[in-house]
Amino acid sequence: RGGVADARSRKSVMGSVLGKITEELPRHDVVKKAASGFYEIRRYAPAVVAETSYRTSRGMFEGDQGGSFMRLAKYIGVMAKPQNDTTTAISMTAPVLMSRGAGDGADTPVGPSEGSHQNAFETTTYKMAFFMPASRFSKASDAPKPTNPDVTIKDVPARTLAVHTFSGNLRQAAIAERGERLRRALEADGVAAKEGAEVMAAGYNPPWTPWFLKTNEVMLEVSGM
Repeated sequence: RGGVADARSRKSVMGSVLGKITEELPRHDVVKKAASGFYEIRRYAPAVVAETSYRTSRGMFEGDQGGSFMRLAKYIGVMAKPQNDTTTAISMTAPVLMSRGAGDGADTPVGPSEGSHQNAFETTTYKMAFFMPASRFSKASDAPKPTNPDVTIKDVPARTLAVHTFSGNLRQAAIAERGERLRRALEADGVAAKEGAEVMAAGYNPPWTPWFLKTNEVMLEVSGM
């Protein structure tokens, strides 16, 4: 059995190196594909996420240095004993969702360039979230409680998102530029963004996947679909 498990693990790692996404994804249906091919509209089912946040003046990618990811990874038991009240291991899912925190333009991704919208004394709250496997958890109360107070479990209601997919490394300037293009494309097609909605960033691959094989997305909640 151990040999079979090791073989499966090696196959999974090799798949991730090649950009193959084998993790469970949040449940959704594709409602519409834009004629331009630039985006599609997805209707997502209610979901459960593990979320953490932090404040920095250096932006999402420079200011965190992997701390948020590791807090969430330890909660589900990646490479360590699970840091939850039942020590239950939870499978990694995709994507990892990144946004700006409430009070700083909720669900906004990073700005045009790292720290360009901030001065050295201005701090911003950022959030990172892992989706809990929908095959196991239908509501937040089903999931084990984090032992780290900086990790919270939340219910995310059903929502309709416009999604643009692209490859490459997930960088601040790329997210801002792609997000703005998504807004313009939606406006041109007469699709209304939900009032107050801001762009979110999603990454699907581990760091060791070559940049040209990585799958990234920018997402914006829309209404009237």
